[in-house]
Amino acid sequence: MTTELPSEQERRREPRVPVTVKGRFLAPDGNEHPCAIRDMSLSGIALICDAPIDLGAHLIIYLDDFGRFEGDVVRTFEGGFAIVTALSGARRERVAERLAAYAKGEKVLPARATARYTAAEGGFEEKQVLTLPDGRSIPCRVVDMSLGGANVELENREPIGTPVSLGRMKGRVVRHTAEGIAIAFSDIAADSAALSRPFG
Repeated sequence: MTTELPSEQERRREPRVPVTVKGRFLAPDGNEHPCAIRDMSLSGIALICDAPIDLGAHLIIYLDDFGRFEGDVVRTFEGGFAIVTALSGARRERVAERLAAYAKGEKVLPARATARYTAAEGGFEEKQVLTLPDGRSIPCRVVDMSLGGANVELENREPIGTPVSLGRMKGRVVRHTAEGIAIAFSDIAADSAALSRPFG
């Protein structure tokens, strides 16, 4: 049985593209669940998932190849649900390019085992604060980020192995780069909230 909010039909203005991509989402109760895309457009995503989700629930979703999304559940159906999304600017253009590739049958493969996203692609603010073990806070810029780590631009490079915090994400400096440092996150599995809202 399909259930949807009254305004859902009005939101179906963009063509939906069948996409086979896995991901996971953070439910309102704080639990994280695996999911997969059934189809996707620039205004919404239909997801396949075993977990029961209420109509109107606000979800935070990470999808392979596409990055992070937030949206409200506007429709439920047997085996899944659909959310509405709001994309604009460079992020919308990037998602549109990837959807066009999928529509042509071109599989979009991430360049890394864990796909990295720029601020425009991942939907986060690139200007952040790096916190050091002694409590000092240093302004920095996130060059790109994945679910496992981040490349950060800053003036003074901390020694490799230094424990740091970037927003809510804890990790260690694993190498120095041309822009600054690379951080490997250490608390992904234990902190779903931090993973889904890394800087908020």
